[in-house]
Amino acid sequence: MSDTLGAPEKTQTDEHKEKYFGFQIKGWTNFDPMDKTLASIANSIERGDGFLTSLEVQNVESDLAAIGDEEVRECFANILAAKRLVKTVHELPKNLIQELRTALNTEEKGAPRKAVTSVANFQVKDESVPRAKQWP
Repeated sequence: MSDTLGAPEKTQTDEHKEKYFGFQIKGWTNFDPMDKTLASIANSIERGDGFLTSLEVQNVESDLAAIGDEEVRECFANILAAKRLVKTVHELPKNLIQELRTALNTEEKGAPRKAVTSVANFQVKDESVPRAKQWP
């Protein structure tokens, strides 16, 4: 019988068994998409004001910790935490439930939201250079 020392085996809950896909979309529109949200651009494309020319999956990770972008990793971790919270909110102390309600009501009334990447404020210095836009 051999005992080997090594890293402890990872145990993943069901919520961590997801795969994460890094992708790039290319397309054309008959309007300037630089000041539009992704949802607005998608709606315009659905109406016939543009089309996608390619969708390329660049990275696939089966572990959240393997995602190289810290902000993206943090956003996914927050989403997973929120999903856990929603499933078990009835188990929380009443004062904490009230704090959550207050925070959610404050958010609905216009509290600033953090975006993964803000693309609306990108400055284009040279109009002759093609503009790139990164999506959150």
